[in-house]
Amino acid sequence: MHRTLKTGRIFYTFFCVLIIIGLVMTMACHSKPEETDLLLPVEFSSIPRNLILTSPSVEKLEVRVRSTPKHIELIKGMDIKYVVDLYSDLASDPAGEKVRIDPRIYFIPVLKKRIFIPSGVEILSVKPSYIRISLEKKMVKSFSVSVPYTGAEAPGYVALSARIEPPAVTLTGPQSIIESIKSLKTKPVDLTNARESFKKKIPVDLKELNTESDPSIVTVFIPLEKKQMTKVFDDIPVELKNTRGKESVIPSKISLTIKGGHDMLNRREAREKIKVTIDVKGLKPGVYVRNAVIDMPLELIMISARPEIFTVKVE
Repeated sequence: MHRTLKTGRIFYTFFCVLIIIGLVMTMACHSKPEETDLLLPVEFSSIPRNLILTSPSVEKLEVRVRSTPKHIELIKGMDIKYVVDLYSDLASDPAGEKVRIDPRIYFIPVLKKRIFIPSGVEILSVKPSYIRISLEKKMVKSFSVSVPYTGAEAPGYVALSARIEPPAVTLTGPQSIIESIKSLKTKPVDLTNARESFKKKIPVDLKELNTESDPSIVTVFIPLEKKQMTKVFDDIPVELKNTRGKESVIPSKISLTIKGGHDMLNRREAREKIKVTIDVKGLKPGVYVRNAVIDMPLELIMISARPEIFTVKVE
């Protein structure tokens, strides 16, 4: 009986040892270090007011790290950035003496101590080891703005030059870029089938230049009006008013050159709305020289008439 109990205890102890060993091995496997790559965005601070940063050679650093899976998962969820402090990196030399930061190209070393990561994470490598930057003189200049059009207006309508508010904007950017700009435009305005004036807000087109516009959005007013054209109407009859049946006019027809809206002048009834008359009321028998009265819609403008005077004969 005692031997059986003793044997049972031995097997029980051995079983517990196996479980503990298994747990230890499992924990050891789970805590085994892993390696992974992190991409850290690069930011810049302490840029002198009279200078502007252009063309950094990299936007992200490739950082190789090693740690436990738990730490790896933790660090991947963190918002870690690499900050280049131009004052610290460029404004003093190794001897501690102050130096000027001039507009030119610089190569700034990447420092591991600037990468703030949790303890227990080892940084194996950082690529690249240097960041190339270019500092240019900052320039501010005012530019007038024009508005390009795309698309075709509705038939019979034409868009006039846009009015812009404000009429000019201020650009801030590298001197080399600002001096290269000859003109400034907004993004194109679509006129497809437009038949009335309209107003809209539209951004200034900077064409991906490294510049800032103040303001960046302007208000444009696009005036549309009916398209004007000139048309000749031949053989318009000259009518006599208040006749007694024995009057005549020479010539009996007139040719008119008329300016007006494209849509109105091209209508079939446009000719019918033009009336040319001479009033012979009260004229005694004889021959008279008279001007004709030309009556047409107010939207039309007469440019010329041939002939301008007529001979009226009353018998």
